[in-house]
This record gives sequence, structure tokens and C-alpha cells, in this order.
Amino acid sequence: MRDMSRGFQPVYTPAPRAGLPGWLLALIGIGVVSLVVVIAIILFSGGQTPTPSPSPTSAAATSLPASQPPSSAAPTVGPSASADQSAPPGQTTSPSVEPSGPGQTIDPELAAQIDAVTQQIPPIRQLQPTTDVPYEFISREQFREDLIELNDEDVPLDVRLAEERLLKRIGLLDEDADLEALILELYGAQVAAFYRPDNGRFYIIERDAPFGPVDRIITAHEYTHALQDQHFDLEGTRIADPAEGDRALAQLAAIEGDATLTSQLWMGDNLTTQEILEIVSESLSGLDEDALAGMPLVLRRQLEFPYSDGFLFVFSIHRLGGFEAVDETLRTPPASTEQILHPEKYLAGEAPVAVTLDDVSAALGDGWSRTLEQTMGELGIQILATGGEEPPIAIPGLPVEWPHAEVAAGWGGDRMNMYEHSDGRWAIAWLSKWDTADDAAEFSTRVGELTATFGGASRVIYPWTGDFDLNEYIGVFIGSDQSVVEAVAGAI
Repeated sequence: MRDMSRGFQPVYTPAPRAGLPGWLLALIGIGVVSLVVVIAIILFSGGQTPTPSPSPTSAAATSLPASQPPSSAAPTVGPSASADQSAPPGQTTSPSVEPSGPGQTIDPELAAQIDAVTQQIPPIRQLQPTTDVPYEFISREQFREDLIELNDEDVPLDVRLAEERLLKRIGLLDEDADLEALILELYGAQVAAFYRPDNGRFYIIERDAPFGPVDRIITAHEYTHALQDQHFDLEGTRIADPAEGDRALAQLAAIEGDATLTSQLWMGDNLTTQEILEIVSESLSGLDEDALAGMPLVLRRQLEFPYSDGFLFVFSIHRLGGFEAVDETLRTPPASTEQILHPEKYLAGEAPVAVTLDDVSAALGDGWSRTLEQTMGELGIQILATGGEEPPIAIPGLPVEWPHAEVAAGWGGDRMNMYEHSDGRWAIAWLSKWDTADDAAEFSTRVGELTATFGGASRVIYPWTGDFDLNEYIGVFIGSDQSVVEAVAGAI
């Protein structure tokens, strides 16, 4: 599944990308800030959290490559959170205050608040800055303009349109939905700040409120991204292949989970109980939650996943091995969203099975071409399996039991191809591998129930009649008509 937070990081969705440029690391809206604040209050006060059982391997177990980091903005020189490289470890100098735009300066008192946070993060995260980290404020209008420009540059239009068609055909997007507009609306409204690995600078989006506890947490989060980048090269190691969305989203979850954990540790050391309650109260005012509630589930879930589930993943890793183990998740990122949802699988080195689907365009005949390929992953299948159902109770900040999530839990690997003909016919071929025959049978039953939500004719083949352990593979075929479905199933 493509991570919908591509670049600034967000953005791919189950199968498609649905989103933004692949390099924008963003802390999104106040709703998500408070979401992780509430989780942190529960965890740090001795509450329960899903944690992996001890494994024979170290807390920083070996896994497969990573995902993609993100960012986006427009340059105007602002004050910098600069590190004095001659200073002893853990000490930084205060940055000078520079213009943030033509004829503008940042209030020295405001700059002092930001600088205080950036000086407190290195000893918490146990990473010392190697160079200055400039920062600046930009308007939300400027951010939206930059977002559009970066999205256009990062992902070709034909790929973005193909992703929209795929989401509609597998039942995750309404037929009349405009995916591009939805993504820009969602991220344009929810992003509060972001870091750009290409220039080593973080940006805070101006809002109509005094600079307060939320903004200081945002600063802590984004400065952590700068430290990650200086030590682990976020841009150089990101997964940029649009066909590897699930792996990219998993890498993003490790990156964002780390920054979220660090900002929450900072919060515990530096904010009063009253200030923490202020953050939660600000979120529960409903503004951001209302905006999220109007979004398709696939976009909303992918927006929140790197921060909520990524935070729980990193919290588990940190509890077992400290930040040394967290560092390893950046060097050797989780290979799938399955490893984020089940940290014990990351620790055990349980990598996804490589499922391959040949390009059968030629076998389908003249005029056919493969226009998209993707891996859904456990998160993508989890979203699909809901059938649009919402959790019975969804309290901001608390882990959610998604309807039918158990159906996706036995995922072992998958691959999906979309084929299109010049005359408008289309077909989707999807092959998935499951941990056990029981897992495969469970998914086969659920996907059979979901065929009514697909945008065309369909056929589910189980057990799969290929050269495999037949009981653990399922073939799902969807097409513009039944003859196309049978043709692509026969070709595969």
C-alpha cells in the first residue's frame, strides 16, 4: 500500500500513493498532536501498551530496507537553531535572530522559546547536532502553494490519476471523488510543521493563536527530524519507488514514531500538567477531528498511522533497548506495515514474503498495458477489510480496534497489478500469500463479502491453482466486465 504521506511523508495508500511528495516530514495537525499526547500520558503513567515479547535477537533486529521521508516548503531565511560544533556534547549556542521574510523579523522572545526547545532535545534523543538547523514561519497559503508544486514535481500526473482509478475500483474511494483535491485539502489543513531534508531546515506554519505548548511540541518533533537526518540521511535512504508503498509507509512510521516519542519525552520533562491538559482540550474542540471525519477512511488511516501506530512501535522498541535500538530502526527500517503493527515480527526479523506477478499485458492482447503495480500490505488490507465500517468507539489518542482487523493479521505478502486498455477496459490482478491456510481461508471469506463494493466484475480464486503451497495463496481479479476478469485470471 502506498503511503499517503509520501514526501512529507505522508503518502501512499493501499495500493496507491494518494498523496504528497516523497520527502516532506510533517507533524500533522493539533488533532494528531493530542492523539499521541493522550497515548503518552497512558503509557508513561504505567498503563498497558502492545509490546513485543523478548526475542533471541537484539531489540534492534535485522529487517529489510525502508520507506520514504518527506517535506515541503518555500525558502525564506529565518532564525536558525544553530549548534556550536566547538561546544562540549549536549551544549548548543543560541541562534541569532534573522529576518523571516521581507521586512519581517521573528520576535526575540518567540525565538528564545524555540531555541530553548532545540537545545533540550539532543540529550533526550541522545543525538548531538552536527550542523546548524535553520527554521522559519510560513503562512498556510504559502504551504498549500508549495504542496501543489512539490506534488506535481514528485509524482507524474498519469501515476496520480491511475492511483485514483485503482482506489475507486477496489472500493476505497467514491466514484465521484477527486483524490488530488482530497489529499491537498487534508494535508493542507492538517499539517502544522515540517522538515526538509533537502535544505536541512524546518518550517512552522503560522496559525491564529499565541505560540504555546502545542507549538513547542511541534518544534521538538521537527528538530528531532533534523537530528535524524544529520545522523541517518533521511533523503538518501528513503524508499522512493512508488510501487513500494507499504515498505515506504513502514519506514515513515519508524521515522515519525521516533520523533513523536522524543517530543513526548520532552513534553514530560518540560510542560506542566496544565499545559498538557491545554493541548488535549485544544484538540478536543473538534476542529481537526471534524475535518478528518469527512475524509475517506483510506486517507484518514494513512494520515494517522505513522504517528499513532509508529509511536507505539517505537515506544516498544525503546522500552526494550533504549535509543540505541531506535537508531537501528532508522538504519534498518521495518520492511512492512505488518512489522509496525506487530513489533515482535520486526524484532524476530520476520520479513514479508516476496510475491511476484509477471506483466501479462502481451497475453491480454494489443492495446493493453500495465499502468500500476503496488503492495497492499497488512495496513492496506486492514483498511479494505473494514468495508467502510468505523470502530464502535474511537477516542482521540487511544489505540483503536478496527473492524475485521483480524482478517489482515495473517498477511504474509502480496502484489497487485492494474492493466488498462486504450478502449477503456481495465483489469486488476492481486495475489496474496498468508501465514497459514486458516489465515488464507479467513481472508478469502472476507474478500468474497467485499466483492459488492468493487467497481466491476470480480472473481476470487482459493485455493490458488499455481505452483505454490496452494492453501496459503489467494488470487483476486477485478475487471470492467466478466470476460476481462477471466482473461486476466487465465493469463496469470
